[in-house]
This record gives sequence, structure tokens and C-alpha cells, in this order.
Amino acid sequence: MSASSGNIKVLGEPLRFGNRLSYLRYVNYLPQDPVFPEGLSGKESLNLVADIYKVDQKKSRHRVERLLEHFQLEDAANRKVGAYSRGMKQRLGIAAVLLTEPELLILDEPVSALDPEGRRRVLDIISKLKGRATVFFSSHILADVERICDHVTIINQGKKLLDASMNDLLKRYAMEQYLITVKPDQYNKAAALIQTRASVRQVSLLHDKILVISEPGESIKMAEELIPFLINEDITVTEFMQNRSNLEEVFFRILDEYQQGGQEK
Repeated sequence: MSASSGNIKVLGEPLRFGNRLSYLRYVNYLPQDPVFPEGLSGKESLNLVADIYKVDQKKSRHRVERLLEHFQLEDAANRKVGAYSRGMKQRLGIAAVLLTEPELLILDEPVSALDPEGRRRVLDIISKLKGRATVFFSSHILADVERICDHVTIINQGKKLLDASMNDLLKRYAMEQYLITVKPDQYNKAAALIQTRASVRQVSLLHDKILVISEPGESIKMAEELIPFLINEDITVTEFMQNRSNLEEVFFRILDEYQQGGQEK
């Protein structure tokens, strides 16, 4: 397949399809569902990866033992991979891509089959790779992306919608939100009054709190005006706090903008 447009460099070297890639020993890829020879044990699988990548034998023995322990596979190290659960295979796959200490890691949904403890452990490991390796991390779990990534690309149906640093993305798209608590018998009245303010974009009732989202650029004005306004209307405010937008909210806002732009065209 020939490229339709643009160019790619991997570790500074141009990518040309069909050419021998000298940098492959510094690159590793983890598919969503890693596959190993089912007749090999977990330890044998990692040793095979070390042989393929020509890792020094003394170093590889130490790394294999350390990774098996780190991913809680030491008790299953000599068990056939065919008897592993999906989560164990995923942990073995992550161990395999880290074994060669690559400069570039491409991870496709690396925590999709893991339990909460396993997800936390793997995400912590990926976070610690910052400064040592470049990690391309694809995921539908946006909370995980927000937790470990410092740069984000949003893709919808094969088309890139946005490419930005996490900080710039949140600054640009995250709307200021505030949570307000009032006396229980005043919630509906307070929400209706808040909605009348020009600086307010949206009001929602969340259990015992009112979520208020400002219009773009109006957050400071809204924060300064709301409390005096509500008190003047005989509303008793017991709590007023900022509520940070997360990446999931930003994602849906960008998607809405893209879909509205397509409809306008």
C-alpha cells in the first residue's frame, strides 16, 4: 500500500515501505490481544522475545525474572501460555514489550483485559517511562488517557479531529464548572434563577448539588456574581466549589463541534 499523503519518521529515520528498517530493534508493539505460542511457558515466551531482539543473555535473564515478578506471573512462569487467562496473556504481552527496553512503544488498548489492580499497576509503569521512551497509547478509556498522556490526538471514523498537548487541550475546550449546594427545598428555585444569568451556559441537578457551566470566557464573572445574586434572592448557599472538566467531556464537545460543522457544510 502506498501512502496517500504526508511522510513519517521513526526515531528520526524516514519510513519507506519495503525498505529494511534499521530501527526496529528499538521499537515494540503490543496488540490489544497479544498472542504467544501456546505450547511455550510464560518464561520461555519472554526468553524467545529476548533471543529475537538479541538481548544480552545475562541482562535478559535478570529482566525476565524481574518482569515476571513485577506483573505477578512468577507463579505461572513455567505454566503453558495456552492455560493463561486473557488478563494473564495481556500482562505477559506488556512484559514482553518492556523486556527489550525500546525507545518507542506502540500500545493498543493495553489494559482492556485487566482488573482494577492490574490496570493501575500497568498505567503506573507506563507513566514511569516518560523521559525514557516515547509511548503511543490508544484507548477508549479516556480517564486512563488523561492520567498518563501529555499529548492527545482525537480520531473519529479514521479522520484526525485534533492534535494537541493535554494542557492546551483542556485549557482550550474545558469549560469552567462549579458545584453549588443550597437548602434542599430551594434546589429547583435556585437552578431556575441561575439559568437566567447571561454568564451561565448550562445548569444540571446532580443529587444534592447544582452543576453550573459558564459560557466561554465568562467563568470569572459568573463566579463573582452568582453568590451575591442567590443571596439577594433569599437562597441559602452552603457550598460553592470549582469542578474541573475532564477529558471525556472535552472529547464529546469536540465531537459535537465536528458533527455540527459537517451538518453546516
